[in-house]
Amino acid sequence: MEGQAALVALARAGDARAFEELVRPLWPRAYRVALHFTGDAGLAEDLAQEAMTRAWLRLGQLRDPSAFTGWLLRIVANLARNALVRARETPLPDVRGEECGPDDPDAGLVRQEQQRRLAAALAALRPPERLAVLLVLRDELGYREAAGVLGIPIGSVKTLVHRARAKLRQALAAPEAPAAPVRRPLAAAPREGPAGPVGTH
Repeated sequence: MEGQAALVALARAGDARAFEELVRPLWPRAYRVALHFTGDAGLAEDLAQEAMTRAWLRLGQLRDPSAFTGWLLRIVANLARNALVRARETPLPDVRGEECGPDDPDAGLVRQEQQRRLAAALAALRPPERLAVLLVLRDELGYREAAGVLGIPIGSVKTLVHRARAKLRQALAAPEAPAAPVRRPLAAAPREGPAGPVGTH
């Protein structure tokens, strides 16, 4: 990208405004990559911000100015991996949908159900498959960029995405088992007897 390369050149010369213009449109991507790795919205925001700071400080290390996007996202991914090592856990990515407005409750319920099924299908994927398919399909990274973020060959990314898409299609197409009906106890038949209360003689 010629425009991106020009902004990188200006930022390298110390132009902070150029750097801000360079990273502003990339913030959502950086945040989502961190979120995919950590599953923690607050931590993802902190990691994305830290990645921006490191990119500014290490801009001189970038060999190809036109590859700034992939370079920045690799910084995010490395920070996220380090955070997970420190936490010693790999939570699932946050795949919750947007809250639905009160004006269309039926559509909202449908969307919530779709999001629930998608979340369950994503959770069932192996972590490498889940990360690859989120980066390529949700964040619209190219295979080369995704490979750089994940630190694996392009062919491996394509394989992971292909497998993940097949598993997701299968999971979302499968009908859910209906809930078992609740069995209610039969009402006891009334015993025949005197109509009024039984008196003592």
